[in-house]
Parts: sequence; C-alpha cells; structure tokens
Amino acid sequence: MKLLRRNGAREHLFFTVFLCVLVVTVGVSSVAYPVYSSELTVPEKALAFLEDVAMLDMTKYNATLEIYDERYPDELHGLAQHNVLYILVSDESELEAAFGFKNESFAHCMLGTLDSPLYSEPQPANIVDNAKGFLQRYQTYTGDPDFDGVRDFEGMRSILDMVDVTENVTAMSDHVKLEVISRTDYTALVWEYVLDGVAFPWMTLEFRNGIVCGFDDNWRLYTVGSTDINFSEEEAINVALEYLEDFSWKATQDGELVEVTDFEIIEEPRPVELITTMSREPLTLNPYWRIELYLDKIYPGNVNRILLTIWADTGEVISCTPLGGGGGPPIPEFPSWTPMLLVLTILAVVLAFYKRRLPKTTNQ
Repeated sequence: MKLLRRNGAREHLFFTVFLCVLVVTVGVSSVAYPVYSSELTVPEKALAFLEDVAMLDMTKYNATLEIYDERYPDELHGLAQHNVLYILVSDESELEAAFGFKNESFAHCMLGTLDSPLYSEPQPANIVDNAKGFLQRYQTYTGDPDFDGVRDFEGMRSILDMVDVTENVTAMSDHVKLEVISRTDYTALVWEYVLDGVAFPWMTLEFRNGIVCGFDDNWRLYTVGSTDINFSEEEAINVALEYLEDFSWKATQDGELVEVTDFEIIEEPRPVELITTMSREPLTLNPYWRIELYLDKIYPGNVNRILLTIWADTGEVISCTPLGGGGGPPIPEFPSWTPMLLVLTILAVVLAFYKRRLPKTTNQ
C-alpha cells in the first residue's frame, strides 16, 4: 500500500436523507420506562400514539391494520422488533402510518399523506410551538420525567427557543444538542444527548410543509458504554493507514478471483466522522471513528476507497471494508455491522403495501 499526497482543499460531501428515512438510521429505542398498560397490544400502542401524541381525530378515520410482524434482528440481542402499518381513511383524506416498536416500546413512526390530516384540535402553524407540544404529549405518552439524569425533556423544549428553524443551525446546552435541518418544504429537528462532551443519538422530529411526518426516539433501549476519546482524529487516521499496510481484498477480474495487495491511498478527500451508534457490548453505545480513505484509481471489484471503523477509546479496528460494486464483490476482513437493517425493513413493509395497492388490469 502506498500513500500519495494531492494538493487542494478537502471536499465535504453532504447527503440529505429522503423524507422520513433518517436518522433512523441509527434506529434505537428503549425499555427504560414500562409505561404502557400490559393489556395493550403493540398495534393498540400505535393507535394510542396517533391519538394522544400526533393528535389525530381517530373518530373521523377508519383504521385498517395492513401489516403487523415480528422480527429478531441481531443488533437487538434477542429482543423483538415489531413493525406496524396502519391505513387511515376518512371522507376527506387518507393517511399511512408506519411504526417500529422494540421490545414493545416505541421506536419510530412515519406518517405519509397528500392531504392535511384531521386533528382532534387545531395544531400550531409555528414549528417551534408545534414541536414543544408534540414533545410534551410524547412525554405524557411515555410517562418519563422532565429529567432523569439522561433524558431531559425540559431541555429539549427550551433549546428550541435558541434557534431559527428556517435556517440550518446548531445549538448546545448542558445536556442537549439540537441541529436544525431546513429545506424549502422540510424541517428536521435532531436532538442529541451530550455526556462528557460526546453527543449520543436521541430524538428526531420531522415536518413536511409544517405537518409532522416522522418521529424517532433513539434513547429507549441503549445505554452509554463509554465516552472516552483516547484516540484523536489524526491518531485514528494513523491507525487506519498502519492497518492498511498489510490489508488485501479479493475480487473477480476477467472471470478470475484475484487478491489485491498493492494499492495507493491519496491524501484528499478523507472524510472522518465520530459516531456513537454502535454497540460493543450488548445494547451499549460507544464512540468510534468512521474513516474513508480514497484510492488513486479504481481497483478490481470496482473499489475506489476503503472504509474503516475504529473504537475511539481503544484504537482497535472494528471493520475494514473496500467500497465499490461490480466485477465481483470485495470481501471485507470483518463483518460490517450496519444500522440500516431497520430502514430496509421499513422500506420493505411500505413497498409491500404499495404493491398490494397497485391497480390491477382486468380483461373486459
């Protein structure tokens, strides 16, 4: 492996996640507060959320449970994940509501409609007031206190007064970090919990044209395993470069399986990000560095860069994966853990629903 230096400014790539598939990303929930009645089923909890938190007037909707399934993804370590899809139909509008529950606790909800929802009472046109009311109702729904040493609902509400939700801005308080992502017709409020200066995923509330379209609660299942950042960004890059000196991958070239051992790494671009969404021990979150090192050309397997993840406290390499496609998939040395399983599950659920709703052609 050779390291090439290239002059020029680092290019920063910013990707916006499509409506209601974000942050999910990360998709974590919790069992910290068993506030639901033991007599309620998961679908009933979903309906309670629509009525008590989203404030839909359920007396005006005919709710049909289209999908209700149970899965056991590896990252939940034996806990169940339930997916729920309700179709709400009224004389004036139709709405789809997709839910995820983990260990029977709320994890996320996506709301899709082409029309204005029918509410049990008028909702504020102002996003800040709307978000404050939503958080207050969700707190009542979960039974959580204002602050328990970790979850700070009062802090989440009050920090909204520090930002302009029409701009892309970030605000910080003692326990809470808020990022606002603003587009022409879309606004996302992303709260993170700050512990020892390290931000961990918390909640995301999304609006489309001023209407709530998505909500994720990312702090109801996992706990913090470590906040130690013993390896800086520069030190983590050095660990990655040293690791790649003996790294290779296999791919198909001209119909034959080859092993790539000689490759060159360029200095720019070099995206590096500190992330806190991975479990080292069951259901704990630990900070790690995500580093992409670009190559000087496209190598067998259509590989043009290598992705490494490194624990920020120990400097241990978690995974090393050549990125590319075609010509035979590259074989990573470590299995790659990914939080995208939740997103793929939801997409599969929604696609299955829409496939069933496609108009059928009949012979006359």
